[in-house]
Amino acid sequence: MTEIIDGMTHEMVGSDSFEQFMNRPLPHNGQAYIQRDYKTGKDYICCPFCGKKNFPLTPGAHITGQKFKCKGSNCREIFEVNV
Repeated sequence: MTEIIDGMTHEMVGSDSFEQFMNRPLPHNGQAYIQRDYKTGKDYICCPFCGKKNFPLTPGAHITGQKFKCKGSNCREIFEVNV
């Protein structure tokens, strides 16, 4: 992904570097992240590879080292959940 961003920098007219516009993407480590759905107010466990919301997180839940398979139709990667 960083190679693509570096290749795009020459297309930005009048700019010296891509960092002026946004941060470089961080390399994922296979760990899921939590994202809040602001319409419903619920927290969801999201896939670190594609970003799909996989399942809602119950308040007070404790999950350590559990591996899940993404429900995304094009992803299907296995990721780890630590909450």
